[in-house]
Amino acid sequence: MATGAQQFARRPGALRPGGRTPLFSLPQTSGGRSGPAAMRSKYNLVLAFVGTGPSAETYLRDLAAIHSEVLERDARAMVVVPLTPDDARALTGRLSLPFALLADEDAATTARLLGEGNTAALCVADRFGAIYSLDIAPDTSTLPPVRTALDWLDIVQIQCPE
Repeated sequence: MATGAQQFARRPGALRPGGRTPLFSLPQTSGGRSGPAAMRSKYNLVLAFVGTGPSAETYLRDLAAIHSEVLERDARAMVVVPLTPDDARALTGRLSLPFALLADEDAATTARLLGEGNTAALCVADRFGAIYSLDIAPDTSTLPPVRTALDWLDIVQIQCPE
């Protein structure tokens, strides 16, 4: 069920429409390491990858603005950023983000999952890791609005109400 921005993908990565969220682990701003495996069997997931710069910060602010609605839908947000853990912590504090960022310092995980030439994605998956929506883009400015994740979470809830 890929939507609009998927057309921009240059070379496919491991994150694919209709597949499952890959099980990777990265340092998180709240300490330790985390990844989609931490959510499996517990919560539906909004998984985003954002680059750096003004459009990425705007996207993070927009996601923070709907965070309570994500939680109301029995979901959690997880965002991967191409920053060092210290820089990701500073960004979390500066923007007052209510969710942890995962630091992909060398962007290797992002490149492996999104494919060559892509730095941004918005993915919605159910609690079992099944991907319902996936938009992959060369940069954050071409991703769909974060509110579309709420619509997909509603669809997930209808499909998998448990």
